[in-house]
Amino acid sequence: MKKECAVVQDLLVLYEDNVLKEESRQMVEEHIRSCGECMRLYETVRTPLPPVEKVPEPSGEEQESAAVRVMKRLKKRITYKTMTVLGALVVLMCFVVITINEICARKIDGYQGLFETLHTLPAENFHVAELYQLKNGDLYCTLESDKEFVITQTADWVLPQEKRTENTNEAVKELRFRRGAFWDVDSIKQKEKTVIFPLERQGTVTENEKTRTITQSCADISVYGKTQKDKMTIWEAGQKVAEAPKEIEEEAVRAYLREGLYAKAVKECEDMGWEDYEKIFGDTGLSWRTEIVPSEPELTVTSECYSVLVN
Repeated sequence: MKKECAVVQDLLVLYEDNVLKEESRQMVEEHIRSCGECMRLYETVRTPLPPVEKVPEPSGEEQESAAVRVMKRLKKRITYKTMTVLGALVVLMCFVVITINEICARKIDGYQGLFETLHTLPAENFHVAELYQLKNGDLYCTLESDKEFVITQTADWVLPQEKRTENTNEAVKELRFRRGAFWDVDSIKQKEKTVIFPLERQGTVTENEKTRTITQSCADISVYGKTQKDKMTIWEAGQKVAEAPKEIEEEAVRAYLREGLYAKAVKECEDMGWEDYEKIFGDTGLSWRTEIVPSEPELTVTSECYSVLVN
């Protein structure tokens, strides 16, 4: 671009606004008459802009309607994000609960699940109402609670892994009680529970095709709450226990029958010198001559390398 063209093009706007001095005005006019490029630029500058259409302001109702539409879209987005976040939190919580449940199940003997643990009653709610030793050596115990419970959890013969197939006097028994939930509509709520605890068991262990006899004894029987520190001891090794009176012995036989421990029931009757079985068995609806079989299935306790058969 020529220097003169650059100067004229810079002055075109002032020329069109008629603010140039006469000498400058004449110079611009002479140049655009002789320069086609500057003439075209001048014609472009002179072309008026299209008129600006004035947009009418929306009415109050239209503004309100527009605001409602915006709020609905915003609420929809917030709801979607909220549901997404809540869904992710629920999935995360389920994963955490399942993980904790699995870890506890592997680490705690007699563990019945996270829910069961959370709803387990504290041990301080219980006390021993009756504790007697039967003729066969078992303990007859009645527990009473300040609060109603529906479930009894018993972890029987809790032993370290290395002791489960050996002679030992370190076995323990753990009881836990759970309060009722709203869905336990068919469960019987109670404040009293009678339990009979064997204090000794004998069995055989087969290892490398060789069989040996073992004897395992109980050292502690306790009610536990949510933790192992929350404990109420029912009996421990060396504790003196009163002999059961006749009515307790009879009740023990009925308890054995209710649990299906027929051989225990028969043995108890024999130890007491009772011959009239019908009198005792009649309360349970069983007949000695036709239904009582003096034998019980063997209890099989397995470990990684051993099989223990307990009579």
